[in-house]
Amino acid sequence: MADIREIVTGSAAMEWPWRSERVEPSGKDGAVAATPGENTKPEVSTHCVVGGAHAFILRISSFFGLAPLKFETQSNGFTVTISSAMCIYSYILVTILVICTIFGLATEINIGVELSVRMSSRMSQVVSTCDVLVVVITAGAGVYGAPRRMREMLKFMDNVASVDNSIGAQYSLANERKLCAVLLAILIFFTVLIADDFCFYVLQAKKINREWDIVTNYIAFYLLWYVVMVLELQFAFTALSVHTRFRAVNDAIALTARHVAIPLEQLEQPAPVNMFAIRVAPADARRSASNVSLLVDTLPGVGDHPVIIRKNVNGEPRLIVPPCEAIRRLAALHGSLCEVVQRIDRSYGLPLIVILLSTLLHLIVTPYFLIMEIIVSTNRIHFLVLQFMWCVTHMLRMFVVVEPCHYTITEGKRTEQLVCQLMTYAPSGGALPSRLELFSRQLLLRSVTYSPLGMATLDRPLVASVIGAVTTYLVILIQFQRYDS
Repeated sequence: MADIREIVTGSAAMEWPWRSERVEPSGKDGAVAATPGENTKPEVSTHCVVGGAHAFILRISSFFGLAPLKFETQSNGFTVTISSAMCIYSYILVTILVICTIFGLATEINIGVELSVRMSSRMSQVVSTCDVLVVVITAGAGVYGAPRRMREMLKFMDNVASVDNSIGAQYSLANERKLCAVLLAILIFFTVLIADDFCFYVLQAKKINREWDIVTNYIAFYLLWYVVMVLELQFAFTALSVHTRFRAVNDAIALTARHVAIPLEQLEQPAPVNMFAIRVAPADARRSASNVSLLVDTLPGVGDHPVIIRKNVNGEPRLIVPPCEAIRRLAALHGSLCEVVQRIDRSYGLPLIVILLSTLLHLIVTPYFLIMEIIVSTNRIHFLVLQFMWCVTHMLRMFVVVEPCHYTITEGKRTEQLVCQLMTYAPSGGALPSRLELFSRQLLLRSVTYSPLGMATLDRPLVASVIGAVTTYLVILIQFQRYDS
């Protein structure tokens, strides 16, 4: 692991939160390495600096064992690299928490339903056991697979960096602060909910002098909840960053269409790209096919890559290369982003499936306790409010995972619509129709979708399916509870 250095370096310009630089293999005489079709060693990211919301989420993930990275403070961010010591810390942390949680669960079950404050019946014992075990499995899948995910992340950062350099990604400090504020607000809300839930059961146990038993049996379980929540935020952050790149590429396609007198869409002001905002500095004369400058003037030292879109004196973008060349390069950018989606899908495959199963079970367990409390009518208003807030939280967890993927899939469909309209209305002469034909074939072969382990597609129809399944299982559980009574 020490031989693999995947570091990120920051741009000297303060408007970019982080930059990645690559070192490409060269020949003995200093010549540029062979083309991708030849036998060459894979390129390795050597420098990277993270800042803003990206550094914030990675710092939190590192604390909970989900990002085993070493952080070194720089003037414009934090230099990060895979750390063997942090990998060991992550494994030890989650192993201790999992062992303590299982031990506490076994202790509560052995006490019996008469003295347990969370398992007052046989059915609630089964439900609570499923509740605890699904959190354990989710946290374990997230932490034990973290080193591999971080290596994959540092690899696809390079692809995202190429796209950012090509589309002229803009960075807004105000939006970056808003993003950090949203992440912090989510964590604060979850902390308050966890603390309230923990204190409620401690106070209930105090009536039978078991408050310290509850503390020791459940403290590790509540800490594992943080691991699960941060894992979901980490994935959502990554998926949203890819969505913003697809949207920028689509805006560039619409601008190209307008240049050939095909007004497909009304162009809006380009939105700043804040998540994974990268600026790439070239290391060699050769760059990959996706490394083209599209929306901004040539960056310093990137004179060998012609700009195809430049802002005029009024600040409006205009095309300065032939439309067929713009379409060719946009197709290359789209293909690069599709590769990023595939890498994310592979690296988060198992954790995402476990998260979906976890959310499904919690959406069954939590409403079950809420409904049973209403049926029993013990007038515990605090408990009713608490369970209702947990129901809302689990629904939000589902949307946190699904919505970024839905937005990305929507942008993929928008790309198909733009290319289809261009093919319909574009002039029949010249090279543009053939470029559009190649682009359309690429879209058929490389769809934009998140399908972890091929078991489910992360899109809004999945939410409807989960709600239907929850309703069915709740009816079954309530029927069993009445029979048990």
